[in-house]
Amino acid sequence: MPTTSSLDAKDKAILYCLDQDARQANSIIAKKTRLSKEVVNYRIKRLVDQKIIRSFYAIIDNSKLGYMVFRVFIRFQGVDIEKEKEILHFLRNLKSVGWVILLEETYDLAVLIWAKNVFEFKEIFDQILEKHGSYFQDSFVTIITQIHHYMNNYIYDQNDLLERVIGGKTKTVCLDNTDLQILWFLSKNAREPLLNMANKLNVAPNTIKQRIKNLKEKKVIVGFRPKIDTGQLGYQNYKIFIKLADVNPRVRLRLKEYLKLNRNVTYVTEAIGRSDLEFEVQVRSSSELRKNLKELRRNFGQLIRHYRTVVVNKEYVVDYFPEIKKIK
Repeated sequence: MPTTSSLDAKDKAILYCLDQDARQANSIIAKKTRLSKEVVNYRIKRLVDQKIIRSFYAIIDNSKLGYMVFRVFIRFQGVDIEKEKEILHFLRNLKSVGWVILLEETYDLAVLIWAKNVFEFKEIFDQILEKHGSYFQDSFVTIITQIHHYMNNYIYDQNDLLERVIGGKTKTVCLDNTDLQILWFLSKNAREPLLNMANKLNVAPNTIKQRIKNLKEKKVIVGFRPKIDTGQLGYQNYKIFIKLADVNPRVRLRLKEYLKLNRNVTYVTEAIGRSDLEFEVQVRSSSELRKNLKELRRNFGQLIRHYRTVVVNKEYVVDYFPEIKKIK
């Protein structure tokens, strides 16, 4: 199995550029890394073939399209391997399911659902319960208000503070069908060539290019990234749920700024539910996790009522635009 030691400086430099903007041309990456275009082409293909890069995707802020983000945590009962596969397959193909994450310890599964309102969410969740609810021992729902995405600095030995945020207070943006189709393509492959999209949508490549530019300016698209299999690199992903003793906005802001500076932190999530703030951290050992949590307590111990740690076993589905299942 590859580890971080098997990624040389050239691989790390290329991954770093892709994490900044996975849609940029290989020729641009070549200039930034001072490598030839042929070397960049070869190394990206090798990273994909080795499944270190699983895919490329657009980060789409669905709140701009009028969607809310609901998340369901589920504990299984009486679920064997085959039944788990059946449940995962069902969720993958269910309308509006954006993320499906396998967990360990307290809960087995987290499912993220995009819905326009609580009634639409209930209809979707009822479908899940009707089909597989007898295998759920327990479940609870949270509403995500904002997600902060950070660079995978722990891989690149960088301190890049680039932050891509979805959610929060925002205004709805009106898009036509062509815009929606472009979003669908880019959510499935952020590196989809302009010509391919133009041919499938029967519009000029320059039109596609301009529309992507407009979607970025409106912050409907907030970035393009590679999905990196960090387990292949020897890392374990943990999710930490924090309950604050002091919910003063200044305290929350201080904590977010602190987490942003930690190169092992990849996401910070704000949600309504059982925690006040959540973050995900990539570490190579449980001792490294303890070191991170010890430092957190040292800086914020009096402000944190308690926290809970969950192991993220696998991201089964990551899709920022699941609404359109098939291009017509």
